[in-house]
Amino acid sequence: MLLPLLPTLVPQLLHLFRVCWQWSYTPLSWRVAQVVPIHKKGSKTDPGNFRPISLTSTFRKLFEKCLYPSLLEQSPALDIAQGGFRESRSSLDQVQCLIEICSILRRNHNSSPTLAFLDIKSAYDTVDRSYVWSELQSHLCPALLGILKNLFDHVQMEILLDNRVSYRFSPVTGVLQGSILSPFLYSIYINRLPSLLRQPLLLDNSFSGDIVSDLTPSINCLLYADDVVLIANPENLTSLLQKCEAHSYSLGYRWNPLKCVIIAPTSDVKTYQLYGTTIPNESSFSYLGIPIKPGGLIDYPAMIQHNINKASLTMNQLAAIGLNSKGFPPLLACRFYSQMVRAQLDYGLAISPLTTKFIHQLDTFQNQCIRRIFGGHSRSSAQVMLHLVNLPSMRTRVAVLQAQYLFRSTHLPDDTLLAHLLPYIQSSTSHSHWYKLANTPMWKPLCGPILDTLDKKKFLSLRTKFLADQFQNLCNNSDSILLSSTRPTIQVDPILWLPMTCSERSRVLRWRLGWLPGGKPKECIFHPYHNWSRRHAFDCLQIHHRLYLPRSIEDPISFLLNLLPLHKPRPTASHSWFTLWPILCTILHELDYYFHDECPPPPVDPGAKLLNWLSK
Repeated sequence: MLLPLLPTLVPQLLHLFRVCWQWSYTPLSWRVAQVVPIHKKGSKTDPGNFRPISLTSTFRKLFEKCLYPSLLEQSPALDIAQGGFRESRSSLDQVQCLIEICSILRRNHNSSPTLAFLDIKSAYDTVDRSYVWSELQSHLCPALLGILKNLFDHVQMEILLDNRVSYRFSPVTGVLQGSILSPFLYSIYINRLPSLLRQPLLLDNSFSGDIVSDLTPSINCLLYADDVVLIANPENLTSLLQKCEAHSYSLGYRWNPLKCVIIAPTSDVKTYQLYGTTIPNESSFSYLGIPIKPGGLIDYPAMIQHNINKASLTMNQLAAIGLNSKGFPPLLACRFYSQMVRAQLDYGLAISPLTTKFIHQLDTFQNQCIRRIFGGHSRSSAQVMLHLVNLPSMRTRVAVLQAQYLFRSTHLPDDTLLAHLLPYIQSSTSHSHWYKLANTPMWKPLCGPILDTLDKKKFLSLRTKFLADQFQNLCNNSDSILLSSTRPTIQVDPILWLPMTCSERSRVLRWRLGWLPGGKPKECIFHPYHNWSRRHAFDCLQIHHRLYLPRSIEDPISFLLNLLPLHKPRPTASHSWFTLWPILCTILHELDYYFHDECPPPPVDPGAKLLNWLSK
């Protein structure tokens, strides 16, 4: 919205931002937040089940983005256990660290840890801002600290609900949910908790000892913003919970015992409490979207089913607005699918060494979605559909996601927890979760042997090679004539985007998918003793002769479709299409009518859209 105004707007904003910086003061409109309650889960009659999201000025957000690098540079270092909203750290990294720490404790310390997943009540709303400013005061320059105080201490809020706006009020505590700076300020607020819980052996981020004997036992909690998990044996967990209580009293926030969860091995029969309230004990807990079961292991059946259920709900919602065979064009629909549906299906797969059974479940769901987009029946093959839109099978997709994650994990900064664990978990003797992932079909044969020299450019090249090899293997191991007649390269088939009428594209697609002719066998109206089929159509409609192609070409229509341009060619290179494309469109037009026992009317300007595009 602001991009067209950049040449005029940028000098004005620069001058305004400089004035704000100089005087540590911002316009009032930047400090007015409309709070929209977003329902999380549970009863809608309980206000505690809503997340208050603050809608703030766009110019405030631009200003905050400008302040953020300086805030990161000048602020004190965050604890290594904190992985939330930090560069080169992701939620999957945090789950991976939890799994690896629990694995090391089980294998090397003969200790199956009990996990306590803790929930902070109204975390962002209870932040004592004066404590945050005191933590930052000795590190930030006066101008930056002053502007932060102005942005957060002098805020006015109004509630937006059912198209009505409440009166304005000024919150005594809290940082705005929706502000770019709030996650980092919250991390500063709770930054001392990990070192308070940690053993006296290691009180800072300087871990120089042995990973197994020193580092892992000392990391007894992980934070991802306000998501806290304690890792300890039953003897120590009670003490850690007491320290968490004391920390909450000292800073003025509260844990929510009823929303906390204990995941304990069968040997641990103790009950644990916060503020005298017993914490529920469960068999599984969704930590950062990944279900974790006792022992710090991923609950794979629960994760796969949750992903499929979530993706299915999104697919049904999108189908109602056009993600179906009669709505959006197939290419656009598949892009919606890959960005909004498959993204939910993908979550967690990068750190999950799955069995064939689980991958088959994912493939089955993806095939159902693709059939809905193309209008195929429940038993139609989805291989050709996926190849046309350049979507790999979920088996291939999982292998690529895992290889991408492993490659990224080997290039993390030294101050990340996963980078500290990596030297140990990379070895075969560790029996680590990371090492199991390293046996992925893409990583082990292609990336692992050249890991020392593997850079991003080379990795992307290997990924392209892997995808091409997987498709070639699919063709070699499949007896599908339709698949073998498609383009042998990994790219979107141009029949999905080249200019055509709806009827022309429909017929070309149906030919590719084997639906023209298709369905129940029908007698040829010219040869009553022969049913319509591709082979019969070649002879009956004299397709080879009309397209000026030798009979040695088994499928002349697919042969020409494979030659369609991938980009606008030079006029000399497109000359033959002005002859062949109208003939091809006419042949498919006739075949469509003949197969439906109708006499075809003369086509009107067959192929005109593509020819106009080529001639421009």
